[in-house]
Amino acid sequence: MQIERVPLPGIGVGYTVHTGEGQSLGVVCHRDGRRDLVVYASDDPDTVERSLSLSAAEAQEVSELLHPVATVDHVTHLERRREAISVAELPVTAASPYDGRPLAEAVARTRDVTVIAVLRAGRTITAPGSGHVLAHGDVLIAAGTPAGIGALSRLLALADP
Repeated sequence: MQIERVPLPGIGVGYTVHTGEGQSLGVVCHRDGRRDLVVYASDDPDTVERSLSLSAAEAQEVSELLHPVATVDHVTHLERRREAISVAELPVTAASPYDGRPLAEAVARTRDVTVIAVLRAGRTITAPGSGHVLAHGDVLIAAGTPAGIGALSRLLALADP
C-alpha cells in the first residue's frame, strides 16, 4: 500500500492511501483535530465520490475499529454498560487498603471481574499479573459483570480489607 502526505496550508495535512486493489482513500487532518474521509473515484483519482467529516473524538473511535489489535489506551475513557459485561476505570486512591499490595489480593476477593490493564503515570500495563503491586494513582481497567465491577470498586475503597 502506498501513502502520500501533502501539507495543506491553512488547513492541516492530507493523506492519500492507494490500496492494492487500486482504490484511493483520502484523510484530511484539520488543525483542530477534525478529520475528513474522502473516497476517490476508481477511474479518476482526482474525483471525489464521497466524503465524510468526523470530529476528533469520532476519528479516534473509528481508528480503533481499524486497528488490528485492541489498544487499551483508548479504553481508558470508556465505560459502556451491556447486560452481560461492563468495562470501567477504577482508581486506586491514597486511602485504598490495596495501595502497595498485590493485585491478586483485591481480585481474589471479587467474582465476575478481570483487570485487563493498569494505567500508571502515563503508561499502560496490559494484562497485569497477579503479583503486580498496586499503587496510589493507578487506574484499573476492569471488565466483568456490572455486579463484579461494583464489588471491586467498593473493595478498592474500603477502609479495612
